[in-house]
Amino acid sequence: MDLLSAYRDMLTIRLFEESLLRCADQGLVPGTIHPYTGQEAVAVGVLGARHPAEWVVSFYRCHGHALAAGCSPERVMREILGRRGGLCGGKSGSMHLADRANRLLGSTSIVAAQLPVAAGAAMAARLDGAGHAALVFCGDGALGAGGAYETLSIAAAQRLPLLVVCEDNGWQDQTASEWVRHLSPTELVGGLNLPHVQVDGNDVEAVRDAATDALAACRAGAGPQVIVARTYLRDFHAQLGEHPPPPYRPEQERRRWAARDPLTVAAGRIPTDLTSLHAEVAAEIDALLLAALAAGEPDPATATTGVSVTADLIGAGR
Repeated sequence: MDLLSAYRDMLTIRLFEESLLRCADQGLVPGTIHPYTGQEAVAVGVLGARHPAEWVVSFYRCHGHALAAGCSPERVMREILGRRGGLCGGKSGSMHLADRANRLLGSTSIVAAQLPVAAGAAMAARLDGAGHAALVFCGDGALGAGGAYETLSIAAAQRLPLLVVCEDNGWQDQTASEWVRHLSPTELVGGLNLPHVQVDGNDVEAVRDAATDALAACRAGAGPQVIVARTYLRDFHAQLGEHPPPPYRPEQERRRWAARDPLTVAAGRIPTDLTSLHAEVAAEIDALLLAALAAGEPDPATATTGVSVTADLIGAGR
């Protein structure tokens, strides 16, 4: 892979998210925001191995996935800030990004709800016969949901070309995963006899290699594959309005993972100075943020567009 290009993509996601966190501190982000800071190597590595025609399904921590899938950073920014020109008209907010032009089928705020959606996309891919797969991202907590077992059991029985990428960052909201789960993600999927691999989720090259192999197996008819990427959030699970959560993770743990930051790992393998690149990307993010803030809010008349039930049926009480 082109490591410098991958580094730029990860840096874009990092600065994009940090910019949004500053906006959240000022009360400019409607609803809750779930940052992707620290997990950039997973999105960039996995989606760097995807065929452009393959569908991607995400969950509430979806900003990095959207950007790595090729969605316009300016349109994503506008969407999260609830502005005109957003990816979904400024109406979906932070947790429900979708962009069919870039095959981002959608994101969901409900834990594990993205898995059956992705299985449907994988079924469609198999019936289409073009040799493509479908990809879905989830947190480690999602694999403990009943819907995950049902979906993965059906996907295995039907040998669906589905790649499940579990981003195991060690925490479920503000609770350490080791305190609430009895089995690790690899043990959970292993119990379903699903092919799986654990990878360093902070090493973009390792993630890309794992995704390349897993997608090749999916496309060849080997059935669903699972990647468990061990990674870590630099910030926190979520922020509502102007109030980020108080520190809840051990400082020593945070420092240990910070030393293995995905940008640091990649930068150590790039034999060029990255100062000008950082300035360039920062300027791009600043410009698109200013453009987003200058855009107006969506026209209230568009509230009933883009939904499956029309306004006249709602008015009729049907």
